[in-house]
Amino acid sequence: MSTLLTLGLEEQLAQLWTAMAAAPGAGVADLAQILGLDESQARERLDALADRALVRTSQQHPELLLPITAEAALAQLLRLQEAELAEQQRRIQAQRDQIARTVTARLDDDGRDPASQIEEVIGADAIHARFEQIALRTTTTVDSLVPATTLPARMLADAWPLDADLLRRGVAARSLYLEAVRNDAHLADYARDLASAGAQVRTSPTLPQRLFISDRRIAVVPLDPTVRGRGTAVVTAPGVIASLLELFETVWRNAAPLDVGKPVDAHTGLSDTERTLLNLLADGATDETAAKKLGISLRTVRRIMADLMQRLDAGLRFEAGMKAAKRGWL
Repeated sequence: MSTLLTLGLEEQLAQLWTAMAAAPGAGVADLAQILGLDESQARERLDALADRALVRTSQQHPELLLPITAEAALAQLLRLQEAELAEQQRRIQAQRDQIARTVTARLDDDGRDPASQIEEVIGADAIHARFEQIALRTTTTVDSLVPATTLPARMLADAWPLDADLLRRGVAARSLYLEAVRNDAHLADYARDLASAGAQVRTSPTLPQRLFISDRRIAVVPLDPTVRGRGTAVVTAPGVIASLLELFETVWRNAAPLDVGKPVDAHTGLSDTERTLLNLLADGATDETAAKKLGISLRTVRRIMADLMQRLDAGLRFEAGMKAAKRGWL
């Protein structure tokens, strides 16, 4: 069942599919009794499995639904995940294109629109100075996307005083890096230093573009994301800011905490997120509640839990809890 959860199937549906596979030919009433449900709940979950094409109608007994084979189920769940990822990427690209069109339309020949809502900044020194000015004026929030796998040590050294000052002043910072950041020691250390100083830091397999949003009203974006060093645009146009915030939130919701999969406790091999999740679930929290408390998506909670169950060699949550307690994880 843990593999089904890893591939994104909801726990209740994974339990039903597993019960059907273990009792071929079981009807709705039988499945409801096995899982401790009423028949209406069992039918709803069967419908959900049918929507995902994980069950089929029996050829011998058309009134029965049968689970497709395990191999077919895993392939189907993978296809569903790929389709969901493709749709997310399509939405992100559409938002990115709309933002680029808006920026291009507003910029005039001298790099500033008539209402001074978009400003063009060229040159590394000028860009750093503008960032410095914006950071010093930031009072509430900073949201940033950093789609880089490595950055020069000099750039990181210049950026740290600004980031540290923001966090000391109580600015709520959220930073999103590529998962590949873990392959670069300097950038990975920088991300962890941010997290230690109080920022929320997550990672994602892909990121759409470089982005920095101050106080939800000023944004810094590349003038041309496809050309490195082209320059940046400082944007204050409310419509563009709203689109950029939506872009950020879309990626943030599906990103994983920086420490996921990286042990921080030498004794247990657990990350802070993994240990906290285990304790929340042991206290009776639902996956949804745990996701809200951890500030991550429901899918990420289930992905982490599925990985923990594999490491514990547990088929059920209850069994995982018992084994985690024996290992001193709780």
